[in-house]
Amino acid sequence: MSRDKRKLLDELVSEVRRSQSATARFDQAVADAIGLTRTDMRCLDVMHRHGRVSAGQLARETGLSTGAMTAALDRLERSGYAQRVREELDRRRVLVALTPKVAELERFYEAHQAESERLYEKYTPKQMEMLLGFFRNSRELNERRAAELEEEARG
Repeated sequence: MSRDKRKLLDELVSEVRRSQSATARFDQAVADAIGLTRTDMRCLDVMHRHGRVSAGQLARETGLSTGAMTAALDRLERSGYAQRVREELDRRRVLVALTPKVAELERFYEAHQAESERLYEKYTPKQMEMLLGFFRNSRELNERRAAELEEEARG
């Protein structure tokens, strides 16, 4: 790798790490403002993306143990942001769903979303595709490595 490309790669990795830290800080600030934990926020995010989900799916996507998942769901129910509901076709199966109270979180994310859209307006569709590929590949790498480390810790 050329010296210039190495320098750019090092700067890119540094900015990604700083971006992850800034995102974690923002998420923590929102969690603190509403009295939840970052783990709870991760669960809300999964439900926001997927809709009703099983506790098992939530545990897999967040990397939580079944015990930690139960504690998180108890907190989310007590806070009023989520509820356990029986599946209509198979009443034995319990899913977790967001409640209307989750709309209260929009006050934290609306301005953030609008600002993000203005930020990304300057990029061409081709550049956006490149960014999408970069972030998708980065996410997949992190998910894969997290799963390997979690498995190692269990084993």
